[in-house]
Amino acid sequence: MRMRKLGNGHSVVFFAPIEVDRSIRSAVKKADAGDVDVADILHWAMLETCTDIQMRASHWSQQGSDFKERRSAWVQFSPTVRTSISTLKAAWLQPEERTLEEMYAPRNSPQPTKACDPEIQRKCKELCVLWAPGRAMDEEQEREVIHEVERERQVQRPPKVEAASHVLHPDVRRFVETGKIPVGSPGVIQAVSSLVNTTVQFPERGQWAKNLLVTRDFARTVSSVHKADEYLRPVSWVVSSNIGGSPMMVGMSPNEVNELLPAIHRSNAVHLNVYTPRTSKTMQACDNLQLYSVPSTPQLTPLVPLICQLNLFAAQLYFSNYEMYLRTCNFLGLNGPDLEGEDLVVESDGFIREANRPAARASCSFEQSQLLPLKELFGLRRKGMGYLPTHLGKMLNGRILTEDDG
Repeated sequence: MRMRKLGNGHSVVFFAPIEVDRSIRSAVKKADAGDVDVADILHWAMLETCTDIQMRASHWSQQGSDFKERRSAWVQFSPTVRTSISTLKAAWLQPEERTLEEMYAPRNSPQPTKACDPEIQRKCKELCVLWAPGRAMDEEQEREVIHEVERERQVQRPPKVEAASHVLHPDVRRFVETGKIPVGSPGVIQAVSSLVNTTVQFPERGQWAKNLLVTRDFARTVSSVHKADEYLRPVSWVVSSNIGGSPMMVGMSPNEVNELLPAIHRSNAVHLNVYTPRTSKTMQACDNLQLYSVPSTPQLTPLVPLICQLNLFAAQLYFSNYEMYLRTCNFLGLNGPDLEGEDLVVESDGFIREANRPAARASCSFEQSQLLPLKELFGLRRKGMGYLPTHLGKMLNGRILTEDDG
């Protein structure tokens, strides 16, 4: 930018970082307390220009030599005259690689450089460049580096299968009207028994609550005979009943709820509850079945033991309160903080066998640990997402929770 009126209305101010300021003072040999004027800056700029010319003179001379050699070969080459193309290749092409011996072999003296053009030599003397190092000094060299493993995630979707047709069993409709299910009804099955068509196998299914049920339409999602691990239906709608002092919870499919909703509104025997497992610590717990209920849900004290098992079946990752954690330990026969101070023989996963079970775990009826099938069930519900830092992730891996775990 021109400043034709510099000193007559125009002025210039120089700003420089501390490194440049130190370089200027070193070039003009001024102390840190001294002032730097324009002459010092121009002196430093000219020294830097000269240094840059000396550093780049080798590249300039090499480019000039290559141009002279290629131009000479092109002038000598003529399509009309039988001139060998190899002559042109020898002048134009340069080796793309060098051997390790050429690059790193020790030498007693530097290799003689190719004779430069007299005009180039004269220009080097004019610029006071008496010797220019070879271009190879600045070439990029191959070095052994640590290779990083490149990982690209590929999501493998489950194969497409035909969805199962929805069927509303008459016993399910009768349950909505009366709050009771006939013994041995084919319309409903035990909750853990609905996993029979998956890789999750609970060895003692009979010890789980027989009044925690799901409908056949809920359990059957695809018509394929293959394992339905990728097609488990999440627990979203629960219909509860407490007729005759016999609490019962039935998980239903959205199609069944949609068809039975008018009958549920008219019924005085059942309650429709929205349920979703708590999968994050900041998520509000919905296992009190108060999020949405048709009609309004009364006192749920008789249903609390079933809710404990419902949370496990639905793969809830966080307990709603500390009492629910202790109830879960009691149900599964696991060691817990309420057994602190007792002399116990505990398995590696925290399970206490029947022969070593204290009175506080007398209500547990399992003879072997249920944690392995529960891990498999949680893995299917989570679809590969980790859950180790959660309440259930810690409990299923043998850790004892405290009230500080929140």
